[in-house]
Order: sequence, then structure tokens, then C-alpha cells
Amino acid sequence: MPAREIATTVFGRNALTAGFICHAAALLAGMTTSSGADVFFKMVYPASWILMTAGAYAEIRRRGGRPLNAWRFYAAAMASVFPLLGPLAVFCLIYTCPEDGREGQGDLSGFIPALGRMRGNLLAVFVLILLLFLFYAFIHSRHDPYFQKNRHHGVIQRN
Repeated sequence: MPAREIATTVFGRNALTAGFICHAAALLAGMTTSSGADVFFKMVYPASWILMTAGAYAEIRRRGGRPLNAWRFYAAAMASVFPLLGPLAVFCLIYTCPEDGREGQGDLSGFIPALGRMRGNLLAVFVLILLLFLFYAFIHSRHDPYFQKNRHHGVIQRN
């Protein structure tokens, strides 16, 4: 019998991986004292919630469930909002969701190896990290007092 996976669909794997990366990036940026970090957090953290919820929807639907009628989907949507343990709870809820016709899938045995096997598309992950970095640099340059002061000195005043 093949090992159980957290995410088996391409969309689910990519959405859950991207949601986890956005979640971590938003938390790391939100903990910094640099200016603009709050704007970055307010933009990226809801995106992580949306991505994790979309990934949970796709995976529960692939397992034969009806996500809008399943308590696991709503629990995963609520858990994805929690700062540190939210993504782990979402992954646990998806992992323990039984597939149609397969019994005995409610335990967490094999969960840690399944976390290691859950990988998104490498190019999509690279592009996402690059976009997050560029977005953070753009937000930081717009809100940092040093850049605002030097932006005004670079303008030539004509009388």
C-alpha cells in the first residue's frame, strides 16, 4: 500500500506550499522593526490564508469529500489564520481526511515523512520567493525615512 500524502493534486501541493511560504514570510517580516513591515504583513498574511484554504479545498475535494459540507474544510480555513501552528494544523487536518473506499486513515502515523514529501513546483516556489523579496523591498523603500529623505534631495529645484 503506498504511503499517504498530505497533498496529491498539483494545485493543492502548490497552493499549500505557497501558503506556507507566505505565512512564514509574513511572520518574519511582521516581527522586524523596519518601517513598512506592517504593510507587508497586512498584504501577505491574508494571501497565505487564501492559499492555504484553496489548497485544503482542492485536497478534500480530491479525496472524495464535499468541502463546503465537511467540517475539516472549515476547521482548516480557521486554523490557517493562527500564526505559528496554523499551517501545521491545516496539514494535519488534510492528512487525516480519509479517502473514499479506504478505511483506517484517521491517525497521524507517517505524518512527519509526508511533510518532507510535500513539495511544490520548484519554479513556482522560486518565483514566489523572488516576488515576496521584491515586494518587501518595494514596500520598505516606500516607507523608510531614509529613502523618503533622499528621494526629495534628488529632485532638482528650478526657480
